[in-house]
Amino acid sequence: MDETHIYTIRCKFPVGELELGSVGDRLCLSLWPHSTHYEAVRRRLSKGFGATIVDGQWTDVLREAVEELRQNFFRAYDMNPLPLRTFGTELQQEVWRQVARIPVGSTVSYSELAALAGHPTAVRAVASAVGANALNLFIPCHRVLPADGSLGNYAGLPYCKYRLLRLEGVDIEYRHRVPYGHTRVE
Repeated sequence: MDETHIYTIRCKFPVGELELGSVGDRLCLSLWPHSTHYEAVRRRLSKGFGATIVDGQWTDVLREAVEELRQNFFRAYDMNPLPLRTFGTELQQEVWRQVARIPVGSTVSYSELAALAGHPTAVRAVASAVGANALNLFIPCHRVLPADGSLGNYAGLPYCKYRLLRLEGVDIEYRHRVPYGHTRVE
């Protein structure tokens, strides 16, 4: 399988447009293109995998990921395991493993996640690792909340986080204003 390219496609889903990417035979990217760290994540993956990004080219893994999302988006779901490939530090990898274990309809705080990842005093580093997650939905970082139970941030798209949690049955309040140029999807 081609490990020298990251192939990406964009698809529209109920909470907005999502970019999916694969390297080799694994999914490596699932990100909102309008998120605050979109370009930085793409650069990090390209450099980390030593792969050139090729936009607009489908792969079997991307077809499988789109089908999985389309079938399950309006249900409280656990994604069927797709082959994933991540790139990050040891701390980031451990945080992402713990995030992937958060059950549907459940949430944890950043401090709880730090303890689960074995770094109870590194809450800020753990929060940064959550923010560096390149596989939104497949590594469900929307299930991580600030200690006060508010939404917090979600790559600059807190309304997406709200909608995802509500789809999973989490009773949470939306208290963010919608930034200029963004539209709420009801």
